[in-house]
Amino acid sequence: MGEVKTGLAAAIDELYDLYADELYRYARFTLRDAHLAEDVVQEVFIRAIRAWDSFRGDAAPRTWLWQIARNYTRDVMRRKQVRRRHSVSDPVELYDVGAPFESLLELEDQLQGLSDDGRQVFVLRCMQDLSVKDTAEILGWTESKVKTTLSRALSKLRRQLEQDIDKENRSRGGGPSGMERTERQI
Repeated sequence: MGEVKTGLAAAIDELYDLYADELYRYARFTLRDAHLAEDVVQEVFIRAIRAWDSFRGDAAPRTWLWQIARNYTRDVMRRKQVRRRHSVSDPVELYDVGAPFESLLELEDQLQGLSDDGRQVFVLRCMQDLSVKDTAEILGWTESKVKTTLSRALSKLRRQLEQDIDKENRSRGGGPSGMERTERQI
């Protein structure tokens, strides 16, 4: 005979099926560690089960899970910072999360140059395609702070990409970049 799931088990299974992958991607790009990202997803759903009775429904279940993920990820980042101060950092391991390896490598390199806040906002808004409102709710920020932080993160990413393109052009023996030519003319 088939196993009949209780209401809680069925609800958690449904939430897991709907949101586990996007929570993993968020944790993966925020923490830059595939194993920690897997642990985050597991912990999010363990905490959701434990807190199920206290979930009032003020927020959508998705937003509630994201808040749990964000809070737990923040705790993990704090622990990593403490460990980093006392040890040599481990090399980053890259695992496929649904995109070509080269673009993941490039994206991960670029995201490392952002602050923790900038990286979280970028992942939530640009990679997970969450609204400003949902992102603000997950991060516990105002919508204005989300917009400002994303704007700064995108500006920094653009500058980093322009610098990388300039370096690549110079290494190929090309002349100065368009920006350098324009600066010389001024």
